[in-house]
Amino acid sequence: MHRKDPKGEMHDPGHSKMHYGRSSGTRIRRRAKSLDSIPESMLESMPESMPESTQHRVPTPYTSSTFPTNSHLPQYPSHQFSLDRPNEAYRKDTPRFNKSTPSLPQKHPNHLRSAPLHPALEVLRSQVYQYKPLLEHSGFRLVEISQGDEAMITCRISHESLTEPPSYVAISYAWGDPRPTRKIIVNDSVVFVAASIHGALRVLREEALYDTQKLGQQAKPLRVWADALCINQQNEDERAHQVRLMTDIYSKAKSVAVYLGKEDNDSTLAIHLLSQFKEAKPLDVSRLTEYSISQGIAAIVGLFERDYWRRLWVVQEISNAKFINVYCGTLVCRWDLFTQAPQIFGRIKDDLERFFPASRRNGSRRAISLNQFSYSQVLIHQGPGSLSNLSEKPLLEVLRACRSKLASDAKDKVFGVLGVLHQVRQEFLVDYKCSVKDVYTNVVKYILKGTKRLDVICEAINFPTYTGSANLPSYVPDWSHIPQMAAMGDKYGFSAASQSDAHYRFFNAPSDQLEISAIYLGTIGIHGIAVGTLCTLETYLMTFLHWRARLLEFLENDDDEDNKRVQDDFCRTLSLGQVPKEFDNSTRWLTVCYILFTSLLSKRLPKLPLDEELRTYINAEVSEEFQFAAQFIQENFGNRMMGRCFCCTEEGDIGMGCGSMLPGDVVVVPFGCSTPIILRPEGISSQLRYRFVGDIYIHGYMYGQAVVDYRNGERQAREYVLN
Repeated sequence: MHRKDPKGEMHDPGHSKMHYGRSSGTRIRRRAKSLDSIPESMLESMPESMPESTQHRVPTPYTSSTFPTNSHLPQYPSHQFSLDRPNEAYRKDTPRFNKSTPSLPQKHPNHLRSAPLHPALEVLRSQVYQYKPLLEHSGFRLVEISQGDEAMITCRISHESLTEPPSYVAISYAWGDPRPTRKIIVNDSVVFVAASIHGALRVLREEALYDTQKLGQQAKPLRVWADALCINQQNEDERAHQVRLMTDIYSKAKSVAVYLGKEDNDSTLAIHLLSQFKEAKPLDVSRLTEYSISQGIAAIVGLFERDYWRRLWVVQEISNAKFINVYCGTLVCRWDLFTQAPQIFGRIKDDLERFFPASRRNGSRRAISLNQFSYSQVLIHQGPGSLSNLSEKPLLEVLRACRSKLASDAKDKVFGVLGVLHQVRQEFLVDYKCSVKDVYTNVVKYILKGTKRLDVICEAINFPTYTGSANLPSYVPDWSHIPQMAAMGDKYGFSAASQSDAHYRFFNAPSDQLEISAIYLGTIGIHGIAVGTLCTLETYLMTFLHWRARLLEFLENDDDEDNKRVQDDFCRTLSLGQVPKEFDNSTRWLTVCYILFTSLLSKRLPKLPLDEELRTYINAEVSEEFQFAAQFIQENFGNRMMGRCFCCTEEGDIGMGCGSMLPGDVVVVPFGCSTPIILRPEGISSQLRYRFVGDIYIHGYMYGQAVVDYRNGERQAREYVLN
């Protein structure tokens, strides 16, 4: 079940110019009860004080003469206090703040949930907050939070101008459960909000209160921007206008507060371990075997898989920030603690995969994340590693990079990335009254007009088959769909049409047809079984046998040399032509491919009969570099076979393309496209139209050979109209 937030974020239950600079300070704050979850061995390995990069403005710790302590719990020097505020109705003996006791009071067990209602609630219960229209073009709202220790958060909404805005903090957060279950008071009206934004407001209020008490100053207004309160989500015109201002809202904020949510799943341990790894130069990989460290690695994996990192809007919120502080439960830390983590883990990728294998090795336990990824994948490519440097990149590149991000409004999969693209933002209209079909079709038109390249249509990935609700033309990518595979052109650097520009024209609505000019390569004759996107090693092994059997049917003569060459082309096709340099000569890749597949087949499926030729490879000596044969096959073959199937054209070429291809489909190289594509004829011959099926690798035609043949008069080009 997916859930929404006011910006249109979708959530699963359960780097631009990174000129962030240094945040004003880093505090690591802790509830005493959370220390129970940290192994003693980990506590013993912690430094007596945090590194300098995490030591700014650390609050004065409790002392036994000031507050009661839990003597049986292990204590962190200099890092223990609570953000939570007790209620006087329950604890009249709690000391009040004064200049000599700057730390916050200790949390009471009955904190907040059983606290009495705010005195005004009974009077205000029936009132509903009414948004007043924003009159200025650069107008936006801010929430001013009243500082105090009351259980109820009280605030006022004010109208400001981005031309000369006051000092404020912009909040970046994930909604989690969006049900409005928490009460706050806004302009004397009771407003129900989700638990996550309530938690973010409370943490920021308590931090401001602590700073005020520490400095002995009079409380100053705490102004924040939060989409849930500052945008009238029921007004589509205002929503569209505020989305266009989002870049300015986050770039003009004094700082951005990233709220990851409450302390959970050893998140405190994860952040402390991140601070240790940041300071380790180089990282001592031998410690990965220690129980406390391995527990911490698992905690970091959980932290990096939180909903926050999958929010689409996070991309522009982070990209446009001046300074960033990260809040998780009662911990506050600097953003660079997170941004440097993927690089640190990337340097020890091989060690991570060895100590935390995603598949069983010699009876070892599998290390798989909650979302079924390996630890190394999560630590390097997810969490902060998923926030690439996207500022002013081409629109198509940004859409690809953000495709796995979530938004509940399908239109926000486009509108939500415009905040990092200044030029595109000026030219591409943000209008929530447009249909999803119009928005996505306009993306294709915009990219084609600006680039003269047809690669955008290859992002219309339709395998495995799914049913969308927008009724899109076959050539228009559904950006709300998160496929399990990627188009191959950009990923592998192909240039099937060389540097030619696209020849195209659009037909007016309601047909929404696209006419392209392309060079004909052939028609699909035979094809193998399609490989899915969730596969085991046995899937690839059996697929190899089936595809090779179809290839042997395709061979027309018994010439051994010619057959050897075709089978070498077959092995190169299985890897999409991405042959490691050390094997890219003669037929060595054929030998490597057959040795690895047959050796694993004989071990995994010993009763499966193999043909005479394959049996000659079973007892071949496997060099030391192939001791992890399964991993080698996954990386060099499996990842490229996924979602695709092998084929032979009637004209004698072999290839591997979209798994939904059928005999009779046409293979062409469009001008201005990085790869050949598959088209399916539809209708009668006098009104023949085509449906886009997907991209395809055709061996020998991935680097401009079709264009050379066309210019030499050996191939012809014609127009194809796509539905």
